[in-house]
Amino acid sequence: MHSREFDWRIEPLRDILSGLAAGLAAIQERIDSEDGFDGISAREHVEPLFGLALVAAQTYALGTVSDLNAVRISRRVLEVKKLECYGCDTIRLKGGVTRIELINASANYFKHHDEWTRWPTGNDLGAHDAKTLNRVGITETTESSCIAAVDLLCGTSWELIAFPQILQEWRAHLFSTLQK
Repeated sequence: MHSREFDWRIEPLRDILSGLAAGLAAIQERIDSEDGFDGISAREHVEPLFGLALVAAQTYALGTVSDLNAVRISRRVLEVKKLECYGCDTIRLKGGVTRIELINASANYFKHHDEWTRWPTGNDLGAHDAKTLNRVGITETTESSCIAAVDLLCGTSWELIAFPQILQEWRAHLFSTLQK
């Protein structure tokens, strides 16, 4: 067994998500205790937390592709491209988008949307991600795009514990399908 077949990445991801869950709890406390800190204010504070969760999940996914390719190279098998791997998932959402494709596009949106002068199309930087988001119903008019993505991935309970489950399930499927 190659050392990178073992999932060394999942525990650090859980630690990150645990910290973000504490941030969500702090936001809930503010709703309960501060006059004027309402649902709109809370959503403005939750959006970047969810963006960070999506980036952490994206980092895990990219590392998984790196792990898979290290194993494939050790077996003298050609590498696979990350977008091919992101499309290799047992569950598809609206528009045929996989969970990992949504994580990737949403994380890229979070990191780069402030640089976009308009919603990317055609050959614009970010167009691939915008197209993926459009397919699940997240568009340039969507308020709180990261919240919308988490709603699609975890439901409206916002239990980020679903992220490690999604990613581990995908990793297992990816390795069983593409490891060779």
